[in-house]
Amino acid sequence: MMRVINSTPSGFPEKIELDDVVNRELISLMTKNHMNPEDFYLTGYETICFKRTREFALETVISSAIPFDKDILVVANQSDDLHIQKLCHLYGVNSTLVQLPASDNELEALLSAYQQTHNYSHILISCDVNTPGCKETIRRLATELNKTSIKLIVHCRRHPMDLYDVHELNVAYMVCNGMSSFISSVVLALRSQLVQTEGTSRNGQLDLYSYWQKMLYGRKSGIKPMAI
Repeated sequence: MMRVINSTPSGFPEKIELDDVVNRELISLMTKNHMNPEDFYLTGYETICFKRTREFALETVISSAIPFDKDILVVANQSDDLHIQKLCHLYGVNSTLVQLPASDNELEALLSAYQQTHNYSHILISCDVNTPGCKETIRRLATELNKTSIKLIVHCRRHPMDLYDVHELNVAYMVCNGMSSFISSVVLALRSQLVQTEGTSRNGQLDLYSYWQKMLYGRKSGIKPMAI
């Protein structure tokens, strides 16, 4: 049963996170087949839903996922990359903006060079993930990142990626719009990465681990082992 979202006199929801609401439309869109939303965690990923904008969800990931002693590499897309850099600066996350070279060999050399001067934990790319160009860019990034410990954050400006692609490319976090009227944004997070965000948030209202834990309160007891 979906919970009724009560509002304050000013019109804002009393709760930011929707810890007992499952975005069924989003899960259906990502998986392309029937899956009980309550069992989605068996994929190894969790969905954390917010009654806030997609930018809020992105800020929550930036604030929570990047360790205090690490930096983030932002892939330039000539759209919102400078704004993302401002968000990083707002929460004290060191960021570098990079244009991806044309060839895989140049990309490997670029990442190697940047790693020698910075201690990156994540690369963030923001684009329309279902266009051929963006898919190819994400694939190239994922291939190189699999050789490192750097994790991938994908910010979807339109529809989310298919779950098959998310898993195959080892995406750590995906931020996208909610697919129903009462869910504004969603973070899809690899469970093994979520557990590492405990105590890492730079802002109490942007604590992804805390929101995840609140979501888990309503999960039925006796959950099954994760599939991956």
